[in-house]
Amino acid sequence: MASRTLQELVNFGFAESKVREALSAIGNPNDKEAAINWLLDHGEEDRGGTVELKHCPHVDEFAHPFSPQKLVKRSNLTYHNHCQHGCNGSENWLCLLCGETNCGRYAFKHSLGHWEDKKREEEAKITMADAAAGKEAFGHCLVLGLADLTVWCYECQSYVNHEMLGPLLKQMQGLKFGAPGSDAKALEPSLQEGQPMRAQQDAMHGRCGDPAWPAPHLARACEEDARPGYRTKSANEYLDHEEVLRAKVKTLAEMIRKSQNCVAYTGAGISTASGISDYASKAAGSIATDGVEKVSHWRAKPTIAHRALVGLYRQGHLKHWVQQNHDGLPQKAGFPQEALNEIHGAWFDPSNPVVPMSGTLREDLMSWLLEWETRCDLCLALGTSMVGMNSDRMAIAAAQRAKAGQGLGTVIVALQQTQYDSASSLRIFAPIDKVMSLLAEEMRIDLPAAHSPAPASTSSMAHVYENLPYTKDGLRSSTSTITLDLREGVKVRLVKQQPWDQERWGNEGVVLPEHLGRETLCHRSGIRPCACAGPLVVRGCPERCHTGPAGGELRPSRMSMKHIQFEEASQTHKREATS
Repeated sequence: MASRTLQELVNFGFAESKVREALSAIGNPNDKEAAINWLLDHGEEDRGGTVELKHCPHVDEFAHPFSPQKLVKRSNLTYHNHCQHGCNGSENWLCLLCGETNCGRYAFKHSLGHWEDKKREEEAKITMADAAAGKEAFGHCLVLGLADLTVWCYECQSYVNHEMLGPLLKQMQGLKFGAPGSDAKALEPSLQEGQPMRAQQDAMHGRCGDPAWPAPHLARACEEDARPGYRTKSANEYLDHEEVLRAKVKTLAEMIRKSQNCVAYTGAGISTASGISDYASKAAGSIATDGVEKVSHWRAKPTIAHRALVGLYRQGHLKHWVQQNHDGLPQKAGFPQEALNEIHGAWFDPSNPVVPMSGTLREDLMSWLLEWETRCDLCLALGTSMVGMNSDRMAIAAAQRAKAGQGLGTVIVALQQTQYDSASSLRIFAPIDKVMSLLAEEMRIDLPAAHSPAPASTSSMAHVYENLPYTKDGLRSSTSTITLDLREGVKVRLVKQQPWDQERWGNEGVVLPEHLGRETLCHRSGIRPCACAGPLVVRGCPERCHTGPAGGELRPSRMSMKHIQFEEASQTHKREATS
């Protein structure tokens, strides 16, 4: 068997002497995978496709706005091939979370120990409420091999790749081999705050802008990529001059009044003012986060922008909303679920789990998106970087049609530049809440108040719903009814999940006690929950509400009713909204 392993590895292109050294070092000459890892760890190149790099989902976790742990910044990378514990040897690994360098598995395994120690520290801090919210401990699981600049993930137990690792790898290549631009000082901002933007007229003001308007000025300098690994711009933040901003808002109001099918397309930036962090704000003293207190997404309240969009909808100006975020703030502001496409998933909807970057969008939601992509004559792109997500097509299509003389196009409101600025009909550089506040004033829109949480009921039957017009399989029915019991400890069955979500978590859940901080559902496989909390519109519900999740403390019973057993109701809302 050992001779077969030797021959296979030689056939892969490894030198026979190195293969023999590897087989001797690992102690088990029959373990081909361990031998390959040893060879790669000791500077050998993969010449024959011996290793399939796995797409690492943990990179997405560290990039998430709520993650307390972030990937190390490019400007903080250093190259010195020495274990911090003083170990001799060249097989060392740099932690991509904190930047420490430690020796690998063929020395004293300090890199492995670093991951294990950090994971134990994280696990010790996880409360029951954290676990119920889906929090997991990964430790410092991503490390960069300084010999061959490959990335290993201890959680995946594999060599991995990910588009967001590209800038880190490029920076380390420069530090190791002395390539141009490897000096971290080159990453420091070269622009001075207050300078006018250097860009084409259309990219500064949009195609409908006034050539007499002065350029936006740089308010916060940060030349890091806003969204590393994607089609991104820098994280510099710009502001329009006050008189230009007011002129642009008047133009925006005129466009909205002319529109017949206005659609909002929102990204993380619309929720930043609520205390929910975004991915792209990286500048020191960022305008987006200045003076904003970070809060749990369960307790976040809708912003002025959310409320203004609800006001536009109620006045008949806004027809549809495509929401990239998962936070439920549109519903908290009073926006009806039947006009809201949570295309990337929702924390409060187990039938619509949050889609990972490498995941597949829900088929019916994608079809709904495509339908409105065709119908939209004006797209309001608010707080989205538009770095290449599939759903960006909503804004892109409207802009392209307007350029061809059809429709009003796309209005982009964001502090940072995007790749589509020059295609926009109107480009506004200002905080979204300020823009929407001025718009509400211009269009005389009353901002609806955020809804208060419903008082807790002390009745033992408070969360038992009877005579609901659905079958036991979750299909809406005119002849059958069911009773749905959502009291603490009751098991429920989810219907019409995404296959990848059901495979990972199963299709059963249990109602958790409210003392965990919110009533929610948790899959039986461990304590990882479906992201379902907060009441939501349920057609046929005896306690039908028109507002969506309540503000403050979230109470999930009616939300759970709709999306655990009533997936068909969600589709009914969509068909009615687009008929």
